[in-house]
Order: sequence, then C-alpha cells, then structure tokens
Amino acid sequence: MRRQRFLRAAAAAAFLVLTAASAICDEEGVRVLVRSGGPSGEAWAASLASALARSPSLDSVIPCPPDRDPAEVAARLSCSLAVDVESEAPAGSDASSRWRVLDPLTYEALASGTITGPSPTARELAEYWWIPLVEAAEAALPKVKKTMVRVSAAPGTEITGLSEEPLVIPEEGYIDLPLRVPVTRPWRAVSKGAYPESGYFAALEQGMVLVIPRRPLRLWSVEAGLTMLSFPELWAHRSFREDKYFLRLGMAQYLLGLYLVNEEYGRETPPAILSLPMILPGAGIGMYILPSDAYVRPYMYASAFARILLLKGAFGFDTVAPIGTNAFLGAEWRAFPRTAVFFELGAALYPFCDGFLMAASRGGQDNGGPFFSIFGPDFYFETPLIRFGTRFTL
Repeated sequence: MRRQRFLRAAAAAAFLVLTAASAICDEEGVRVLVRSGGPSGEAWAASLASALARSPSLDSVIPCPPDRDPAEVAARLSCSLAVDVESEAPAGSDASSRWRVLDPLTYEALASGTITGPSPTARELAEYWWIPLVEAAEAALPKVKKTMVRVSAAPGTEITGLSEEPLVIPEEGYIDLPLRVPVTRPWRAVSKGAYPESGYFAALEQGMVLVIPRRPLRLWSVEAGLTMLSFPELWAHRSFREDKYFLRLGMAQYLLGLYLVNEEYGRETPPAILSLPMILPGAGIGMYILPSDAYVRPYMYASAFARILLLKGAFGFDTVAPIGTNAFLGAEWRAFPRTAVFFELGAALYPFCDGFLMAASRGGQDNGGPFFSIFGPDFYFETPLIRFGTRFTL
C-alpha cells in the first residue's frame, strides 16, 4: 500500500512537471494535447501524460481541461494530435480505457480503441497499460492534415483572434496556422508605424491565404472648426507615438464670425456678421484615449494662446488679457477614411489679466446664458466652451 501511494505521488509529480514544461515549450515540434476523463483519478491522467512524453516521436504533452473540446483546444494551440481518453476502474471488475486519437483540424478520429484488463497496479499503469495508445498516436502522425492557412503580413505584425495566443509575423513575412475548416474568425492586426487593421477571415477550404495590408500612419492633419458656433479656426496636428499623442499649432480669430441672435430687439437687430480686430495664435498637446480604428475616438488636449490686437497704432498683446489657456474633452467620428467630424467641450483660464474687465466684456456673471465664470483682480475662468468641425488627414 505504501509503495502504491509512493508511485501515485511520483506520477502526480511527473504530471505537474509535464504541465509546467508544456507551458514554456517551444512552439515548434510535435505537440499532443491530452484529455483524460472518467472516475479513474489523477494517477491515471498523470501516467498517460508520462507515457506519451516518453515517446521519441512526440516533443511535448499538453493537458486539456476535462470540460473543453480537445480537438478545438488542440487546434488553437497548434498541436499535431488530440488524445481523448475515458477510463474506469470499478472495484471488483476489469478496468477499461476508451481512447481516440483526433486530427485537430478536421476532428476526424485517426485511431480509436479500448484497453481492457484487470485493474492495473501503479507500475503496470505507468509502464504497460498505455502502450497500445502510444503506438496508435505515433502511427497516426503521418495521417495528420498539414497546416491549411497562411497569414501574410509585414514582419513584426501582431495578430489576435486567429489563435488562442497572439501571433507575431516573423522575418519571412508569413506564418502557417492550423485551423479547422470551415470556420470564420474575427482578427485584428497591429503593426508599428501603421494603422491597425481588422476583419473576418472565412476559411472555407484548405490552402487559403490571408493577406493583411499595411497602411503607414499619416502623421499630419488639418482641422477646420467653429468656436462657440461663431468664429472659424484653423489648426494643424502632428501625431507621434503610434498616433496616440499629438501636437497642435494654429490660430483662432475674431476677425470674422457669425453673431447668433437669441432675442428680439425693439429698434434694430445687430448684424449677423461680427468682426473684432483680434487673433489668437496658439499651441497645444493632447492624447487619444482609444486607438485609431475605434468607431468613435475620444481624446483630450490643453493649449496656450496669445491674444493679439490688430489695431492701427496698437498692434500687440491685448492689455486686458494678453494670454490664455484652455482644455478640452472631445470625440471624433471618422465619416470617411481620411475625414473625421469632431465635437468638443472645454474651459478657458486667463491668468495675468484684468478679471473685472473680462467679466464686463462677457456681460457679467449673470448674463442669462448657459455659461459659468469665476474671476478676480488678475484671473478669469469660463466654461463651457463648445467647438465642432472637421479634421482632414493629409
């Protein structure tokens, strides 16, 4: 009894070693996935994995969870074979192990059988019981279907969705991938210096090739927008760090705008075109929250700008508020491949200014509008600011 317990413990330890080794094994070579079920216990599963691992034709053995389809898991892990075993060892009766050797790509049973006999001892289980199954697995290797799809992309491209783990395209520019047919799987590819690509791969027959295009990132874009629904602006964007961050340079202006009247005047309605002699050149930095292939892409940025008066004899910084800063949260929707529509909400802070004069120019804090402001002797803060427009990728 003690010897039997010792052998069972040794078999369990071997099973754990095989499990750890399979997790770090090289993806090349002949790999077999094993699912051992039934009420026989862990000692039977460990002895089966150990027997297969001793075969010179098999490079590694990977255990399969008992509640998973072994052929499906084997295909996702690029295994050459899947072995499915159900064992029973009832007290007082002969033991039996019903087994199948499966092709992961077609789910075809390449070999099957049943091992029966008196309940084996721990030594018999480890050394003799699984010999017919191991021989059948070795003989089935030439019958396994070869890799049926090829994925071609730029070297270094990382692809998810086609296998259990992400795929990285090697220097050869392609990778062979086993898939059971017919099957349709979504995929997404990311390559440094290029836009993400995605789609669905319908593998209907063996030998199909998936060619993933590569579109280099376009780093420059031009933005035309309206501030507060009135004054046109023009900005240029330069993206960097894989289109996650961006710098912006441009100018807002009050030289020409629309005056949106929201009340009736008793004598004379103000003109619809509004003009003030001021431009606001500025620069800013921002970041996108989602990648460039998102349906709606939120982002945030902050800018600093100068307020320049264009008056005869008084050209220069505005004496009331010479500089200002703002911050916006926005989102863009790419209506066309190189055209996006955006909408932004934000706030502005004017430091080193005459806050009381700024408030007076805005009509005071209680001007009846949907705006909120805080001001003091040397600052002015207002929110919300609204911007929308179109962004063109060059």
